[in-house]
Amino acid sequence: MDDVLRRPTPPPGVPEPFVGREAEAEALAERLRGWTRPGSGPEHPKTVVFHGPAGVGKSALAAAVVKRLDQGRRVSWLSLSEASSAETTLLRLLAEHAAPRRPIVEAALEADRTGDQKAFAHEVRVQCLQHVRNCVLVLDGAWPALGRELLPALVEGTNLVIVTSRHKAKWAGLGAYLHEVRRLGVRDAVRLAEEVSATHTSGHSPGAGHSRFVAAARGLPLWLRVAGSLMARPDRLPPLPVDGPGDLLSITMTSFDPAVADMLLRLASRETATASFAAHTVEWLLPEDGDPGDVPHVLASLGSYELLLGVGEGRLMLPSPIAAAALLRMPQIDRELLASRVNADVENAATTAALRAARLLDGRSKADGSEPEDSLDPRLSPDDIAQHMDEFMSLLPQGTPLREPQVRLADALATLLAVRGDAHRLVTVLRTSGKAARGALGRALRDLGVKQSAPDGAAPEQADHWYRAGQLRHTLVTADSAPEAHGVDFAWLSTFRGAALCDQGKPLEAEAVLTSAWEEHRRAGCVRGGGWALLHHARACLLMGRVYHASQLLGQGAASLRRAGDIRGRNWVATEQIRLRLLQGDTGEALDIAQRALTAHEEAEDIRGMGWTCHYLGMSHARRGRPADAHVALLAAARHFRQCGDALGAAWTRHRLALLLPAARRRAELLLTAEGYRTIETELLTAAEEFRAIGCPRGQAWSLLEFSVRSSSGPDERDNLPTAESLFRTLDDQAGLAWSYTAGAARGLADMDSVERLTGPEVGLSADVNGRAQLKEDIAGFWRAAVVGDVPVIPLHARDTVGVPDRHKHKPLTNYIGPRSGRPSPSQCRVRLTLFDDSPSPQATVRLLLRVVPGPDHPWAALPDERPWLTAVAVPLTPASLEPATALLRPSSQETHGAEFTFTARRPGIHVIRFTVALERTGTVLQQVETELEILDTDHPVDHASPHATTVRGR
Repeated sequence: MDDVLRRPTPPPGVPEPFVGREAEAEALAERLRGWTRPGSGPEHPKTVVFHGPAGVGKSALAAAVVKRLDQGRRVSWLSLSEASSAETTLLRLLAEHAAPRRPIVEAALEADRTGDQKAFAHEVRVQCLQHVRNCVLVLDGAWPALGRELLPALVEGTNLVIVTSRHKAKWAGLGAYLHEVRRLGVRDAVRLAEEVSATHTSGHSPGAGHSRFVAAARGLPLWLRVAGSLMARPDRLPPLPVDGPGDLLSITMTSFDPAVADMLLRLASRETATASFAAHTVEWLLPEDGDPGDVPHVLASLGSYELLLGVGEGRLMLPSPIAAAALLRMPQIDRELLASRVNADVENAATTAALRAARLLDGRSKADGSEPEDSLDPRLSPDDIAQHMDEFMSLLPQGTPLREPQVRLADALATLLAVRGDAHRLVTVLRTSGKAARGALGRALRDLGVKQSAPDGAAPEQADHWYRAGQLRHTLVTADSAPEAHGVDFAWLSTFRGAALCDQGKPLEAEAVLTSAWEEHRRAGCVRGGGWALLHHARACLLMGRVYHASQLLGQGAASLRRAGDIRGRNWVATEQIRLRLLQGDTGEALDIAQRALTAHEEAEDIRGMGWTCHYLGMSHARRGRPADAHVALLAAARHFRQCGDALGAAWTRHRLALLLPAARRRAELLLTAEGYRTIETELLTAAEEFRAIGCPRGQAWSLLEFSVRSSSGPDERDNLPTAESLFRTLDDQAGLAWSYTAGAARGLADMDSVERLTGPEVGLSADVNGRAQLKEDIAGFWRAAVVGDVPVIPLHARDTVGVPDRHKHKPLTNYIGPRSGRPSPSQCRVRLTLFDDSPSPQATVRLLLRVVPGPDHPWAALPDERPWLTAVAVPLTPASLEPATALLRPSSQETHGAEFTFTARRPGIHVIRFTVALERTGTVLQQVETELEILDTDHPVDHASPHATTVRGR
C-alpha cells in the first residue's frame, strides 16, 4: 500500500548512523519498547508526539525510532495534511490491515439510505479496535484537531501511535507524551552537511570551508542536506549571498536547467503539494511541448540537490518547506495562475488515466461518445492506478459537491476499486461523491456473496444477479428478453447467457454464444469482459472433455484478467484449473491447486468462489479414495452456498453428498443434512426438484438417473428413468443416454449377451467425453457389480462431462459451389472465390478474392455484429507463388470483408491452390478448399481462366 512501510527505514538522505540524534533516538526507543506491558504508565507511553518547526527532522526521527523498536510488529506510516479527514484516514488504514469488507459496505449503504451516520461511525470504530491491533502507527504531519478524532479509535488495544506535528498546543490534553525535536547544534550540523556532501562526491569529503551554507540552514536537517549537496559542487555555484534557507534554494535553482526549475515550481503549486507523487505525476505536469523522456532527468536533478524525499517504492515527496520557499520566488498573482493551471492539468490527466483504465474493466465509451479502440493500451494499467490510488483519491474534495470532471474521476475510481475488492476505499469514494459509487458498491456486495434482491438497473446487472444466484432459467429469460442491446452491454448479456447455457448442459450452444461475447468485448476494448468470456468458454470446453483447448482458453483468460487487475477473476481461473487437472487424472495437482485457490478466495472474501472451490476440493478427495475428507469439503461447500444463495451450487453439492457413501452400504442409508437425517433417495429427489426449479436439465437428469439406479420402490416411482432419458436426449448428451440405457437394462438384469450389447460399439460411439474406452470401462464395471449382486454405482466422474457427438463439434463451412458441387444447406456457409483478372498469363499477377458467405439460416447471418474474425491460409500446390500467405476476413457477402490474394504462376496450365479457413482467435480449422486455376499461354488468348473447387477437406 502507498504509505505502509513493512520494514521502516530512514528517508533517503539521512545517513547511518543517525547524525546528531543517535542518543536521542535510542533513548526514545527504549522508553517506547514497553508500551505493551500491562499497566504501562507515563514511563512507557502508548502515544508520543514529536513536535518542532518545519524541516527540523521530525519524520526522520520517527523513522529512526521505529527502526530501533524492531519488535516484529507491523508498521503503518500515514502521511497526513490539513486536508486529511479522520474517516478517510481510518478507512484507508482498515483497507491496509485487511479488515472485513462486507460489514463496512453494508453499513455505508445503510447510512447512505437512511442518513444515520452514527451507526456507520460506530462500525468504523469497532473495526479499528478489532483489526488495527498490536502495531506501530505513525501519523506523519497530523494536526491536533485531526488527532483528537483519530486517537480514540487507534490508541485502545495494543497500538503504539507516533505523531509528528508542528504544533505543541492541544496535544497534552490527549494524554500523549510530548517530545520536542530541536535544531541540530553547530557541530552536528557541520557533520551532517559534510556527510551529505561526501555522498555527492564519491565518498571524498570536500572539507570545511563552506560554513556560510551550514549557517544558512539554521540547524534544520532538511536544509542541511540541501547545503551538503551545494558543498559538493563548489566550482559550479554562483557568488550569491547566503543568509537563510531561501537563499540555499535560490542558489540551487540557478544551477538547474530551465525545465527542472519550472517543474519544481509546478510540483510546489499542486493543491496537495506535500502529498507523495510518482513519475507519472511529473509527466502530467510537463508543458505542452515537453518530452516525457525528460522526466528521469528532471527527477534526478531535483534528487541530486536533496529537494525530494523517497517515501516508498517509486514514490517521492516534495517537503513543504521547500515547496513554500520555491513559491515565494514568484509574485502572488503568478503563483495563483500557476496553481490554477497545474491543478487543472493534474485533475484532467488523472481523470483521463482513470477512465482509460476503467474502460478495460467495463468497456465504457469515451467521453465524446465514441467507442474505444480495439488495441487500447493505457499508460497506467489498473494495477498501476491501484498502487497510487491514494494519490488519485486525494483529488476528490471532502465535504463539497463534485464538479463534472471530479464526478467522472470518482466513477472511474469506484469501478477500479470494486473490481479489485478494495471495499474500504470504495466506501470513501461513496461518502465523498455520493451516487457515483452506489452502483459499484452494489457490485461489490454481489462479489462478496451477499444475498440481494434483483437490481432495478440495466439488464446486464440483472443477469449477473440471477447467474450468481444459480437461477439459470431467470438468467436466460433476462438475457433473451432484454431490450435491444449493443456494444459492451450486449457482450455482458452474451457472457451470462453462455455461462448459463454451459451450466444447463448445453456446451455447444454456450461455445457459440461465448465466442460472440468475446468478439464484442474485444471490439469494445473491455479486457475484463473478454477474460470472463474466455473463462466461461473454457468451462464449456471442460464440459465437452476438450482438455487442451480448455487449458489454452484458461491461460488466455488469466492473462486478460491479470491485465485488467481483476483479482477475483484470476481466482476463478484457478478454481477451473481444478476441474482441468481432474479431467487429466492428476488428482494430486488438483488438490494443491484447490488449496491455493481456496486461500485466495478467502482473502478476497468471495463466498461463492469458496463454495465452488470446496466443491471441487471434495471431488479431488473422492477421486483419491478419501470419502471422509470429501464429505467434509462438500459440507463446507454447502454452507458457503447457503450463505451466498447459490442455488445451483447447493443442488450439485446435495447431489454429490448423497452419492459419497460406499456402494456396499444399504440403499436406504441415512444422511445427515442441513434438514436433518434423510435417505439417499430423498436427497436425490430433492436435488432433482431443485435442479428443475432453477432450470438445470443436466443436474435434474443425473439426479433422477441416480435415484432410479438406487431406488427399491415400486414401478410407479420408476418413471423417473424415462424422464432422465428424455432430458439427456434433449441435451443431446450421448454419454448420459448411454447410462440411461444401461440403468434401464439393469432393471431386468439380462444375460451376458446384453452386457456385450451395452458395451459394444453402439454405446459411446459418438460420445466425445472421457473417451469411448473410458465409457465402456465404466459401464462394464457397473454391470460386473450388478451381476454379482452388489449395488451398481455410476462413477462420480461420469457427470463431469457431456457426451457431444462428433458431428456437432464444429459447424463446417461448405465447399465452393462450382460445376462439381451440389447446393449447400441454408444453415451452412459458402466459400466463394472471385477472379479479378481475366486471361492471366505466366509471370503475370492474378488477384483472387476469398469470401465466406453465411447461409440464410446460419447464426452468423442473423447477427452480423457477432461474426468472428477468420484466417485464410493460401498454399500453392503447383509452381506458383501467393501473397500474402495469410489474411484476415469476416463471414460476409461484401467484398470489403473478404481476403484478397495475389497469385503469380511460373508456367501455363492448371494450377492448384489450397485455402485453409480457421477461427482467428483459436486457430480451429473449419474448412479446406482446393481450387484449380487455369493459366493460359499466349497462343490461346480467347479462353478465360476460372477457379473451381476440386477437393474439399474439413472437419
